[in-house]
Amino acid sequence: MSAMIISSLERLIGMAQKLENFGITTIHFYSAKNSGDLDVATIAFVPFVDFVILGKDAPCSLSLNRIIKEAQTRRIPVLSEECIEAGRDKGSLV
Repeated sequence: MSAMIISSLERLIGMAQKLENFGITTIHFYSAKNSGDLDVATIAFVPFVDFVILGKDAPCSLSLNRIIKEAQTRRIPVLSEECIEAGRDKGSLV
């Protein structure tokens, strides 16, 4: 499975092992600190991932809203970093 993660590098490092334990082996990372990177190409990539995961530090922006709407339209789960933590306790992400 694959995931698009929008967070800081520090948050990604904290989530990476947990995601691998859930079977997510391909991670596409977009830095929350460079929110200008969330452009049309990023939005166009959404249909090719199984999950969109937002780190606690994901920026509130128009581009991020578009990514979330694209994922919802395509029924791709959008999860928060907190869901990753909770999933560790129950054994699954969704």
